[in-house]
Amino acid sequence: MALSFNSNVSATRTSNILGQVERDSQDRRARLSSGIAINSSRESAARLSISEGMRAELGGLTQGTRNAENALDLLRTAEGGMNEISTMVIRMRELAVQSSSATLNNKNREAIEAEFNQLKGEMDRLVRVASYNEQTVLSSFGNAVNKETSTALTDAAKTGARYVKLTGAPEGIYTFIDRSDDNEITLGNGVITQTVNLGSRTVDGQVAEGTTQSVNFDKLGIEVILSGEGAQDATGAYTDGELSGKTITVDNLGGSFQLGSDAVPADRLDYEIADLQTDGPVLNLTNVSLGTMDSARSALTRLEETTNRISKVRGDVGAVINRLTHTLDHTTGSIERIGASESTVRDVDYAWETAQLARNEIIRQASVATLAKTNISASLAVSLLQ
Repeated sequence: MALSFNSNVSATRTSNILGQVERDSQDRRARLSSGIAINSSRESAARLSISEGMRAELGGLTQGTRNAENALDLLRTAEGGMNEISTMVIRMRELAVQSSSATLNNKNREAIEAEFNQLKGEMDRLVRVASYNEQTVLSSFGNAVNKETSTALTDAAKTGARYVKLTGAPEGIYTFIDRSDDNEITLGNGVITQTVNLGSRTVDGQVAEGTTQSVNFDKLGIEVILSGEGAQDATGAYTDGELSGKTITVDNLGGSFQLGSDAVPADRLDYEIADLQTDGPVLNLTNVSLGTMDSARSALTRLEETTNRISKVRGDVGAVINRLTHTLDHTTGSIERIGASESTVRDVDYAWETAQLARNEIIRQASVATLAKTNISASLAVSLLQ
């Protein structure tokens, strides 16, 4: 066999093998340190695509479970308010039965009527204050201010209206009456009108510089935040009379709970909670009186119907709560199953990777020893020249 050192093929081949083993070992160390079998797309583009899709679905489903839990909390808040209203309706019926008897005189019935009216007032108050995340849940649930058509907001640079908050306002258009010399603002929707005296909230007809003031039209379920000159996040300043003729448009968007990970109807639950104001279609207690024996007897039938209607509304809410509970159970089960599948695709097999890394270490040591042996021929060739 000829001796040469210009081309050492054995050494080159051994060096190449040593480089391949080192690169493979680096990949395996990265997997062992991260716990992930696919750290870059070059390792397996197909598996990476499958894994990323599963991760995205898991993220959506996890958030969907949070949405379902929040929806349950909202509905439980509504059901709690309904329970109290139902208790008051039962008390009203007791009062109607009491007032229907000839053992009472009209003076006695005046006291009964006073309690009856107080209960009605408390119902309306409860409906306005029962809220979840600043959204009323027993009146006009899903209503929102249309910022594109509400001129009080589109003309904010002139009106100084910084923000409008709904506290149970029904759907419709609300119009301001705002004279420039009375320090008052009137708002109405064609059915109910309310006037609020600004009092000390303005100085010389203006909101103080750098401040905001709240004007609460509680009978309408609307709160308007007015800004002074230079107030933070405000585009204008309010001066008495600026809101005259301006409008607030309230649209009903309905309640929609996103329960799944995709933008499809099957992953959403649309639900509207009935309006429980005393003049609404469920309670329908307008013009109900217990002031006379005849009116009290007529009220008995009305209150019986009211009891049945509110029981049905409560039953509907309870049915949705049960449905969401099953939705939550199914979603958490899906998360478990998809998580297991994603783990199969993405997680590293420590036993396999450790074994392969040990194999590579043995090959590396053997390659280093072999590389030393391949240099013997070159050494012999050099010794012939001495």
